[in-house]
Amino acid sequence: MTYQLQPIPAQFVGQAWKEGAHMLAKACDASGGEITGDQLKMLLARGERQLLRITQDGACVGWATIRIDQLPNVRVLHVCSLYAPGNHFVGCFEPLKALAVANGCEEMRCCAGAAQQRLYQRTLPWETLHTTLRVTL
Repeated sequence: MTYQLQPIPAQFVGQAWKEGAHMLAKACDASGGEITGDQLKMLLARGERQLLRITQDGACVGWATIRIDQLPNVRVLHVCSLYAPGNHFVGCFEPLKALAVANGCEEMRCCAGAAQQRLYQRTLPWETLHTTLRVTL
């Protein structure tokens, strides 16, 4: 079972959205309301994030959005949203890691709720960096 990441150029986000990338809205719903699916589509179409089709042996099994952050002391591939049901998120870890290395990144990061954090850390080498808390005013 070979997983591959296929970058979708910004001009083809609308087409990819019709082909299934709209499912990333479910990942947005789980993000605590920081971004909606429509807002994500706009960021992708403007080139502010990169859309990736996740395939396994040629069949689409999920979608992800990433961005490269150049922080003061480290270059990071940040997985902004991920929709890969059926444990496919485990299979796409190595291709994401390879993409990070190919882009000069020293780390990969993602934000996750408590349930996703437990799931990711149970099966992959993610470690907790910090916890973000909020209060609604």
